[in-house]
Amino acid sequence: LQQLTGGFASPEEGRTEQANTLKLSALSDIIDDYVIDGGKKLVIFARFRAELDAIADLMKNKGVSFCLINGDVPMEDRGEFVRTFQENTDPKVFIAQLQTANYGITLTAASTAVFYSWDYNYANYSQACARIHRIGQENKCTYIHLIVNGTVDDMVLKAIKKKEDIATKLVDNWREYFQ
Repeated sequence: LQQLTGGFASPEEGRTEQANTLKLSALSDIIDDYVIDGGKKLVIFARFRAELDAIADLMKNKGVSFCLINGDVPMEDRGEFVRTFQENTDPKVFIAQLQTANYGITLTAASTAVFYSWDYNYANYSQACARIHRIGQENKCTYIHLIVNGTVDDMVLKAIKKKEDIATKLVDNWREYFQ
């Protein structure tokens, strides 16, 4: 269901087809506003390979420089992508597969992150948010969630927020539970 809200369907094993462009159109507007008109850098997180490919194609069509980290990028190459994004004017956009680039990298060259899609794992989501909200960040961080209302997107985001509430209660009020 999440693949459908991202615009893709898998009618048969190993084949993915574009089903809609709702989120891609919204992302296109964000790219225009933040990157092309605003001159800002942007981080985009997505869960599925078809989404990452479509986002990369969108960047190519707009002439926006980007780098992409997904599960196929060897660990030894990822640091160079991060360094290039952090230290140079280009690339303007850092596209990251949620499960691949959510830990241990700093992306403070951007202060805005777009979640094209996400999973139910609160740790993945929290760590992805922390890629731009780190020591060295000089700007207020903004997180944009592309949601198709009334779909599984709403349910997954609510589940993540509920997990955050539980985690916050345990961390902030741990003495109440361990006395």
